[in-house]
Amino acid sequence: MTLRRLMLGRSLAQWRELAGLTREEVAAELECTTGRVRHLESGRNVPTRPDLIVLCAMYGIPDADRKLLLATRSDAQKPGWWQTYRLPRWLVSYVTLETDASSVRNFEVELIPGLVQTEDYARRLETLGDPGASQATIDNRVAARMHRQQRLLDDGQPLEVKLLISEAALQRCAADPDVGSGQLAHLIKIGERPNVSIRIVPTGLGLHRAMAGGFALLDFPPDTWPETGYQEYVVGGHLVDDPDAVSTMSKLFSELWDRALSESESANAISKCQLAGERE
Repeated sequence: MTLRRLMLGRSLAQWRELAGLTREEVAAELECTTGRVRHLESGRNVPTRPDLIVLCAMYGIPDADRKLLLATRSDAQKPGWWQTYRLPRWLVSYVTLETDASSVRNFEVELIPGLVQTEDYARRLETLGDPGASQATIDNRVAARMHRQQRLLDDGQPLEVKLLISEAALQRCAADPDVGSGQLAHLIKIGERPNVSIRIVPTGLGLHRAMAGGFALLDFPPDTWPETGYQEYVVGGHLVDDPDAVSTMSKLFSELWDRALSESESANAISKCQLAGERE
């Protein structure tokens, strides 16, 4: 699954609805099952070029839009980079969208966000989180996380990132003598990039509405995909696409962003936490 597949499927569903046709009618025209039509519209499957041409004619799609759909179909056939890493399905759903997002906003309560983790820190998390995993599985997961970070360093259109990190996550990281110092030093360095903004939510802020858990928000270029949320937990994660829920998450992030330390204050807080950890 890639974002191009999702975009193509959503477009086909929208054009079918505009044409006033049911999936059953489309299935009869294509001589297939309604299940296959559903899979085409969900992005699970990509239509053949002949089938797409038939659908365009059936839906009365104008030439300009038909050319765009055919081009999207060509892109949709290309495999996603993550397919070689054998990631769990719930994570693939997120990585699929993150790969084509224009910006990411992420709040974490206990962890350093994945996009700015060092390899040593990521490996420690994977080992602790799944003690029974083979070395090969852990290597794959860590390598995939490092691959995701490449977009931060893109010279052309780097991923814009806003990160909110609880002070508790810094303290927990600093308490690990093997990976803490290196991870916190990396946070300071990566935070100097113009496309990466890091703010720390201090413990002194007291109670706040986001204490229940971390979340991420993905934004996309205009006319491609709607803003989407994501939440992760111990045994998996899920996308949030309900507009009202996403709007609530976005407002919550903005509220917390305004109450957090500034970027310069946050860099100082990270540095102090790093030094405190090294002294212990």
